[in-house]
Amino acid sequence: MQNNITTKQHFAFFTVIYLFFLSGCQSTPANKNAILLAQQGEFESAKQTIRADYSATGKSKLLHYLELGMLNHLQGNYQLSNQQLTQAQQIIEEQYTISVSESALALLSGPSFTTYAGKVYHRPLINFYKALNYNALANQPNADRQSFLDSALVEMRQLDTYLSGLKDTTGGYDDEEQPSGLDQLTEQIDNLTRPLFAPNDLLKDIEYKDDAFAHYVSGILFERSQELDSARIQYQRAIQAFENGFAKQYDINPTVISQIKKDLIRVMEMAGGYSNEVAQLKSELEIATSQTAQPILNILQDVGIGPQRKQFNLLLNVDEEAKALVMTPILWGTRREQQAQMRWFQMLYADTSIFDLIQNYATGDISDVVMGGLTKRIPLGPLWDDAVDIGLISALQYGSRISVTYLEPLKQEIERSEVWVGDQKVANLDKIYSVSLLTLQDALNNANSEIQIALAREIVKSLTAQKAISATGLDASFSGFAKLATSVVNAVTASADLRQWHSLPAQINYVQLPVSKGEHTITLKTYLASGIVLEQSETIQVVDDVTLWHTRTFLQETRIETPDSTFL
Repeated sequence: MQNNITTKQHFAFFTVIYLFFLSGCQSTPANKNAILLAQQGEFESAKQTIRADYSATGKSKLLHYLELGMLNHLQGNYQLSNQQLTQAQQIIEEQYTISVSESALALLSGPSFTTYAGKVYHRPLINFYKALNYNALANQPNADRQSFLDSALVEMRQLDTYLSGLKDTTGGYDDEEQPSGLDQLTEQIDNLTRPLFAPNDLLKDIEYKDDAFAHYVSGILFERSQELDSARIQYQRAIQAFENGFAKQYDINPTVISQIKKDLIRVMEMAGGYSNEVAQLKSELEIATSQTAQPILNILQDVGIGPQRKQFNLLLNVDEEAKALVMTPILWGTRREQQAQMRWFQMLYADTSIFDLIQNYATGDISDVVMGGLTKRIPLGPLWDDAVDIGLISALQYGSRISVTYLEPLKQEIERSEVWVGDQKVANLDKIYSVSLLTLQDALNNANSEIQIALAREIVKSLTAQKAISATGLDASFSGFAKLATSVVNAVTASADLRQWHSLPAQINYVQLPVSKGEHTITLKTYLASGIVLEQSETIQVVDDVTLWHTRTFLQETRIETPDSTFL
């Protein structure tokens, strides 16, 4: 009889959870809506959307300034953009350490109740876009060019200091810190549930260690201002980072490295005193003679919109006979979303090469995922009695829903990008930075700590509720019903933190062209996998020996009038 009651209770629990899923489909975040409005040219509506959902003083104030800063950058309001990005930078620095009180609040409520502190790669991107704003101001007619270029170099020096400090303090990201703010109970839970997660060495090669792209852009800006020694150092750092793993990690074409080596040869020859180094690089690149002195135009093309963070649900319960914890993914959404959730689970717990799995995911190749049941069963062995003593087994009597994030599959929308002058194609643009892969690998790298904290949060909620039930003195039947009701409430209120900087591009393309000084009309042609070709033209004034021009390309068929340096 008791087994029948338990079965009905479990059935009721799963029924409620299923109904909750049916009514709890994820809506598009406000800042994703904002960038979708921006790609239609509706910048004011986009900014109003951000102001309405992210206040300048609330828990998501960082997103308020990041998104407004990017929207004003796209709109051509470069000075205002820099003011807002400076505010974002200050918030990141203030939130470098999360307070104990906020950690406790997150443990009892949810991660969205904490102040959003951004990602480790957000700070370099802030400096990068501020420098691009100053560079765009320097490119404007009758501008105080050198003053704006000097301001851009200030951003690059700050960026270089940040990256140097990052490398020094992380030691190559070998050491993992435990989540802060955990008391004795949650530390016990952490020790019991740790076997559920991927071994540390499986994800060790996907951490954000340095930024070769940032070093390269720094070199370009230093060379533009004729600071040749600083340009040389930044080009050398870029080459070292690209060759030592950055290019492989973020799927960058080796031709980019060859281009930077040619740039390094150029600044060494102009500076003088590096004949041996120049000879070695020329031999490596099979260059027989010196490069002809000619102005160059560097083109950076921001493409598309980055991938969206979504919610992924798992059921954690216990197998008392086997004395084991069991974690089962709860697939939800479209078939493609379910396939993505399954692959996400496999990426975190499979024993195959993480790079093979990431590459399949990044190319959208998830059609071969075998759908069906998949569980992670961890025998607790001698730890079982400890789990019983702290109340973990009782707390999981009816199971617990754990909510974490996963990243939507990356779409390969672009076949190639070309630059044309007149009716002649002059070059292809190569991918030099993948924000999508950066976001994906950061999400995977943080998945273990995220799910550990989520598990601790749901278990602590269940244990707290059990203590309250016990204190009421209810008889066994009512106590069981109260436990079931508590499990349902906890499942319904469980949620993941989906906040992110949505207006970042999916990737950045690059090409360098030899040009003459004066006015040039160039056309970018972006070929999409759908067969659509986006054509965008703009007139550029080249006045320096080195010029940097930057634009944004949204991948949509309909194009409208937009500010200079922003293509739709």
